[in-house]
Amino acid sequence: MDNLFRNKWFIRIISLLLALLLWVSINVDDNMDSDSQWFNDTSSESEVMNDIPLEVQFDSEQYVVSGLPQNVTVAVEGPNGALAPVIRQQNFNVFVDLNDLGPGTHEVNVQHSGISNQLSVSIEPRQVEVTIEEKENQDFEVDVDYINENQIENEYSIGEAQIDPEQVTITGSSAAVDRVASVKAMIDVGEAEDTLEDIEAPVKVYDAQGNELNVLLDPTSVEVTVPISKAEKEVPISFEAEGESSAGVAIDSINSETESVTIRGPNDVLEEIENLEGIPVDVTEIESDETVEVEVPLPDEVTAVEPETVEVEVQTEENVESATQ
Repeated sequence: MDNLFRNKWFIRIISLLLALLLWVSINVDDNMDSDSQWFNDTSSESEVMNDIPLEVQFDSEQYVVSGLPQNVTVAVEGPNGALAPVIRQQNFNVFVDLNDLGPGTHEVNVQHSGISNQLSVSIEPRQVEVTIEEKENQDFEVDVDYINENQIENEYSIGEAQIDPEQVTITGSSAAVDRVASVKAMIDVGEAEDTLEDIEAPVKVYDAQGNELNVLLDPTSVEVTVPISKAEKEVPISFEAEGESSAGVAIDSINSETESVTIRGPNDVLEEIENLEGIPVDVTEIESDETVEVEVPLPDEVTAVEPETVEVEVQTEENVESATQ
């Protein structure tokens, strides 16, 4: 064996074999790296995600913004290992940063964060136009707007609604707040036969042309109580003597402390009645001043009257003459 290692040809052959092994090893590693790179390139995938919310970073205490789309489209491309969790979890942000901008109209880039740098990202639209305006707050009274009011039965009427709270705060640009013409809570009263209590109603804001305005509301809804009852109307009453006194006493006057009564019935009937005049008082048994109870008659189609009877004071002419002596 020692002789072998002393043989120069043996040493040369061993050296050549070692050199060949080293060359093969280096080339195999290079080929593997090349194959791996080629494999990764061919396994690259892409995905398009629609309706990704667009966030806005700005001073919300001082400004309001308009003109931005609510959602954008995000396309990502790259290795499946990096792509899959982004698609599955969507735990990234797409936003515009307006913190360094003041009032006016600006073109701004749509940015993203939270997406692996192994992926290429494309956002549509890449730029958006945004308008920044000074914020304004103003309180407005809320009115009630009735829906299906024509479906209420004719015998029912709507009283004055109670609203809680009576005012809402509208926040928006100065131009938007100046356009506010009415603030309304919508209440459906169709076929109602009794008071609607504590109905939560959304609040809508309109301009003078009836167009709904896109402004911020606080609160966005109110509680409304709508009195609904049988239709009624208060009308004055008057009296007249009926018959003649058996004692031949002349009737000087007929008066009552009750000057009006409340009648109930269909709305169209009540609209035609202005008073109840000439309610008859039977004086055939009257011999001197006397207080009598008189029934209030119901006009045609009137369903009820309150009070149903009233006290009237009948004064005779004889006692009036004696009182002046």
